Amino acid sequence: MDYGLITFASTHGAISAQKALEPVAAVRVMPVLREISLGCGMALRFPPQALETVQRTLAGSELRPGEYALYAITGSGPALRAEPLPAHKG
Repeated sequence: MDYGLITFASTHGAISAQKALEPVAAVRVMPVLREISLGCGMALRFPPQALETVQRTLAGSELRPGEYALYAITGSGPALRAEPLPAHKG
């Protein structure tokens, strides 16, 4: 995984997740990749080493499963792969 990506069903969910994650992980707002193209159009990018922290923080947040999705992103351009990840560690 080159980086992780979180997509959201709503802009409100994206903003809530950003507020919850900024104190514990290096997240960056970006548009949703066209290879995924789900949700509100906003996504949060995070480094691979933050995956467990992101999963744990989101599981403890006001967001419910189904309001967001996690992906492992590898490669770029035509070789880009987006693999779904579990929303929580377990």
